[in-house]
Amino acid sequence: MKKLFFILSISLLLAGNADSQISKIIIGVDGFTCSLCAKGVEGQFKSLDFVKSVKTDIKNTEFTIYFRSMPKVDLSQIRDAVYDGGFSVRDIKIDAKGSITGNSAQGYYFLTPDLKSISLKDVTGNFKDGEKVILQGKINPDITFINVTSIKKL
Repeated sequence: MKKLFFILSISLLLAGNADSQISKIIIGVDGFTCSLCAKGVEGQFKSLDFVKSVKTDIKNTEFTIYFRSMPKVDLSQIRDAVYDGGFSVRDIKIDAKGSITGNSAQGYYFLTPDLKSISLKDVTGNFKDGEKVILQGKINPDITFINVTSIKKL
């Protein structure tokens, strides 16, 4: 009976976290002008253990990065991969599901199992502590907050 309870508990925990994660980021990179430069940056991203795949858009100098499920995502490693290649980060756009904590007076924070807590700016609407949300926004270069462009309750 204990074994069944344990298995059920783990299954519910994993199912609850399956929808709470970063689905993708789009990182704009300035400074590269050819496909060889883009391949180098793409390779840097692919070498990170939490990256599932990378789609390169040379025309718009952007990379869409998709993540493996459940490992911790370190956005600073992604940013640093661009800088290490000799290029600069123009912007980082994020699509993610998670929960929100805080309040409108003191500020909101976004939480997912695969990302450390990050402050939210420009949140419109009232949210309850722990409420599940889906959001889109731009992460600042220091990776300390997200400028929210869209946020919805789940």
